[in-house]
Amino acid sequence: MQSTPGKTAENPLTPSILNQMLKKHLSENFGSFWLNGEIFEYYKSPAGHSYFTLKDNNAGIKCVLFRQKHSFPLKKGQQITLLGQMSLYEPKGDVQVNVLKVVQAGEGDLAQQFLQLKQKLMQAGLFDRDQKKVIPKLIASLGIITSQNGAALQDILNVLIKQNPLIDVTVYHTPVQGHDAPPQINHALREADKRQHDVLLLTRGGGSKEDLWAFNDEFLAHQLAQLDTPVISAVGHETDESISDLVADLSCITPTAAAHHIAGEFTQLKQALIHQSRMLKLLIQDKLRIKQQRLDASCHRLEKLHPINLCEKQKDLLHNQTKHFQNAFISFWQTKKNAHSQINQKLVSLKPDCQYLQQELSQQLKNLHWLMGQSFKSSQQKLGLVANDLNNKNPLQVLARGYSVTTHLQDDTLITDIKQVKIGDKVATQLKSGRIHAKIFERLED
Repeated sequence: MQSTPGKTAENPLTPSILNQMLKKHLSENFGSFWLNGEIFEYYKSPAGHSYFTLKDNNAGIKCVLFRQKHSFPLKKGQQITLLGQMSLYEPKGDVQVNVLKVVQAGEGDLAQQFLQLKQKLMQAGLFDRDQKKVIPKLIASLGIITSQNGAALQDILNVLIKQNPLIDVTVYHTPVQGHDAPPQINHALREADKRQHDVLLLTRGGGSKEDLWAFNDEFLAHQLAQLDTPVISAVGHETDESISDLVADLSCITPTAAAHHIAGEFTQLKQALIHQSRMLKLLIQDKLRIKQQRLDASCHRLEKLHPINLCEKQKDLLHNQTKHFQNAFISFWQTKKNAHSQINQKLVSLKPDCQYLQQELSQQLKNLHWLMGQSFKSSQQKLGLVANDLNNKNPLQVLARGYSVTTHLQDDTLITDIKQVKIGDKVATQLKSGRIHAKIFERLED
């Protein structure tokens, strides 16, 4: 009976068989796993496959990422998180990790946070369709909440200018990425909501998950749900999903797609209006031609029914009346022209002498300034006298000459007679530099 390969010297294993066994064991007994580290010794083959070592501070392991699994460019020194399976490269016996998926370092945490927040807001009812406001079909006023320096804004404005230039657009500038962005976006939304626009557009262009994370803020989600104005959210590209897209009344896959939706059917309506205008013009012209033909026929019958002489008399009468009207109009016009000339001359003669009045006014102003100056000096002198008198009567001046004021300490009653105190009373004496508290131990009468 032949022994199991590798158990005896007579039936040894070969490197090929051993590597096959190791590879099979790794693939069957070592499932897929997530691995985080820094790319080291990176190499990309002409066929597009990537070979690199993923290391931490103490160790490293070889990895291979085949071309079909590439999702973004890799480079040496980059921090990544990958999903992989243990394998073995049989020709050399090298243990390696076959990479199934690569994400930027930290994306796994962000994805978990996103799912947790999405579940929380879903349970709170922020995604319910019956809570969504209706987006108007025809939009006259639009508020755009985004960065005024972003390419997304220019794309939106270009579309609106081409497809619906009648929309009144107001841009509310705010940062759209970074830790400080969510509160500033909230502030811009509140300001825009006060202006009573038909629709608000919350938008920015594409970017990494970190760049778009400002739109996954819980407070921003509740702010969107509380606005009175319908909101359209268009954040990132087709594959990006944000909390603001889920909470908004309408979500568009890109800013450009949102602009097309907002522009509406303006171009089609314009073409339809032009077509209807042309049709109406043709109908009117047709009606006019019919009426003109009927008028011509009536005139022709009238010419046949009315005598020629009567028509000639009416013609002469009309000519005379026209000539009379012209003469009367010329006479009336000439009379009014002469009257206007007379009134104009009279107006010129009644024009006041402004130069004399200006000189008189200037002199009066000088007299007024002089009188005000004299009055100010007199008032200033009176004020000085009153201030000096008030200073002489100041009680503090009396205290400065050595006098003092004594009051009962209990109720601040002024003491002016020795009979107002008795032995044991507490008194307070006010001097120039402060107060003295004392107790009466003897009373001497004059």
